[in-house]
Formats: sequence, structure tokens, C-alpha cells
Amino acid sequence: MKHFIGLPIGLAALGALLLPPIAIASTTPANPTTKSQTELLAQRPAEVQPLKLLLVASLQVIVKDNSGNEQIAWQALNDNAQVVPGSILRYAVAAQNNTKNPISDLIVTQPIPSGMVYILGSATLPSSDGATVTYSIDGSKTFVAKPTVTVQRADGVIEVRPAPPEAYTHVRWNFGKNFTGKSILQATYQVRVK
Repeated sequence: MKHFIGLPIGLAALGALLLPPIAIASTTPANPTTKSQTELLAQRPAEVQPLKLLLVASLQVIVKDNSGNEQIAWQALNDNAQVVPGSILRYAVAAQNNTKNPISDLIVTQPIPSGMVYILGSATLPSSDGATVTYSIDGSKTFVAKPTVTVQRADGVIEVRPAPPEAYTHVRWNFGKNFTGKSILQATYQVRVK
């Protein structure tokens, strides 16, 4: 049974930049807790949560190595970071399974922040069997691997074309069938500041 959870994480203001909330949907672990186990867990609030999510934003910077060659590096953004139009940001979503049991079909949905454009092909997959990434261009109503739009050419012919980067509104990852216990998986995507 899937449980949908909206989880605001990392909403610290970063100058003109906000880290968007993470929305997750997960299924119950392979060995679900019983009612009595749930009551026991509720009596121990200091206990570690079964699933922990972390969202980190980083700014792309160009650095030179010892030979003078330029390389791309990522600089973590802090609470008072400033970004300018054209800046490239990477959002990294880390999911930590704190249980001993695998989690199946953990779904994490991340909005493309306002004032930013998704960089096509930049989303990475978690290293888990069956992991997938899909995208929405309609405000998270539907998700597909390769979004398309229908356009009418000047001659009146209707065509289906790949959706432009500006149309992307959300990235969604399914972390696969076997997100093993006591492990951490990470997925990323990049955006350009308008």
C-alpha cells in the first residue's frame, strides 16, 4: 500500500533562492509494523525515523586544477548565498533508509523552483535496481519519461515535439524495488537561474 507524504525540507532562504519542498510517496517496508508495534514506536519519540530525506543545493563553479585545466566543481549554498541569472544549480536529494528492511517503490517528487529552468538530461538516478526518473510539464498532474508538446506549424500541420526545458515543472524519481535497509541513495538534477 502506498503512502503519499508531503515533506517540506530545506526551505531555508538562499538570497533570492528557495529550496523547494520534497514530496514523497512510499510503500510500507517488506515487514510492515503491526498496530502494537506502531503504538510502541509512538511512545518512543526520540527513536530514529524509518526514512530521512535531505535536500542540498550547490552552485556550479569553474576551478583550475594544478595543470591549469578548467574543471566543474560544486559549491554548497548556505543560507545567505546569492545567485545571479545564468547560474547553474544542482539539487541533490538523499534518501536514507534507517530500517533493516528494504523499501519498495519509494517515490520522490521535486518541483523545478520558480525562476529556474530544468537542464535537459541532468537528472541522475539512484543506484538501485529498477530506479526510474520521469518528468511533468503540467504542474505534477502527469509524469512521463520523455515529455512532449503538440504544436501547429505555419502550414497548419500538427506535430508532436519534445517539450522545451522551460515547460518542465517537476522531476520524479522511483527509487526502485529494493532500497535496502541501512543504506542511502541519492538522485540529482540541475537548473539554470533565469
